[in-house]
Amino acid sequence: MSDTDATPTLSTSSARIYDLNVLAEFAQPKRIRKKLFKTEQLWSEMVCYEPGQSTVMHHHPYEEEQFVIVSGTATMNVGGDELTLTAGSVMVVGARVPHDVRNLTNERLVVMFTKVPTRLAKQVQEQQADAAKPS
Repeated sequence: MSDTDATPTLSTSSARIYDLNVLAEFAQPKRIRKKLFKTEQLWSEMVCYEPGQSTVMHHHPYEEEQFVIVSGTATMNVGGDELTLTAGSVMVVGARVPHDVRNLTNERLVVMFTKVPTRLAKQVQEQQADAAKPS
């Protein structure tokens, strides 16, 4: 799933804090993925791209995905649309929508994504399909 698991930069009795600027790590020839956390209801990773690195076109059969561009500029193909997202941008991609991430600039790129676990996303889709069936 990921290259490494990130250690929170600060923990309290009720929260874990991840400073993405501190946790960012880059390498050649391949991007670095770090799992920030995975709970019963939510999971998140960060991906660090050197110039020229990318994630291949893919989709998730059940999960919607939220992307936050932490630093740099991401070029993405989302459902056939070419998009350029800069630091501070937030994007949500629906389930089954093909998407990729590319760093076409000369600067480093850090992206954080968040999803619900596949099990929960699948349950929601099944419930919606059952509710849509004629009685």
